Amino acid sequence: MPARLDGLSFFFPALNEEENVAPIVEEALTVLPRFADDLEITVVDDGSTDRTGAIADELALKDSRVRVIHHGSRRGYGGAVRSGLVAATKPWVFFTDGDRQFALEDLGRLVEAADGADAVVGYRIKRADPARRLFVAWVYNRLIRLLFGGGWRDVDCAFKLFRRDVFARVPLERVRSNGAFFSPELLITLRRAGLRVRQVGVRHFPRTAHEPKGASPRVIVRAIRDLLRLRARLWLRPND
Repeated sequence: MPARLDGLSFFFPALNEEENVAPIVEEALTVLPRFADDLEITVVDDGSTDRTGAIADELALKDSRVRVIHHGSRRGYGGAVRSGLVAATKPWVFFTDGDRQFALEDLGRLVEAADGADAVVGYRIKRADPARRLFVAWVYNRLIRLLFGGGWRDVDCAFKLFRRDVFARVPLERVRSNGAFFSPELLITLRRAGLRVRQVGVRHFPRTAHEPKGASPRVIVRAIRDLLRLRARLWLRPND
């Protein structure tokens, strides 16, 4: 069981999160050195139209461990996570969302389970979201279990730790979605490749700033479309 990691890349996607970006970076600079001496923190600004990108740039100027990726136009949630994974340089890669609904100190729960694992993914012990989002998530999780098999407690929980060499063995090009289905498709792809993925419960907190973006009808429709495309592709080409 590794008490500390031999290098950690932490990133989070941010779309119009000007009130959250500085607190997350400050929390990361305070908390994450408990888990690794060699640390980099990346803000993935996914085409924000508020001051998210400018604030992130200011934070990067203050601390060399902080850097920023700017998307000139929005690539979607999966596109932002993909950018963060590709840009990571340390042996371990950890990401969460830019909405401050997770406590970064809970990374310790994932680290405790990391020995012998290729990835450790969180599941929300008690999800702190409005009733509509909870219902959508309930339906979504069960649809994925029906079409791809069980085993995942929380397919889109944004609290995940990977060995970076996972993405040399299972290239990200295999994951086609750039929307909300990116995280479930990534887990499905890793499991099909035979990687060792463990699940650990983490805390979840209510959003305190800005509106949630993940449950809009457009996002949901795109996720269902990507889900059905993957299921059809795997039926037609099971070795893909």
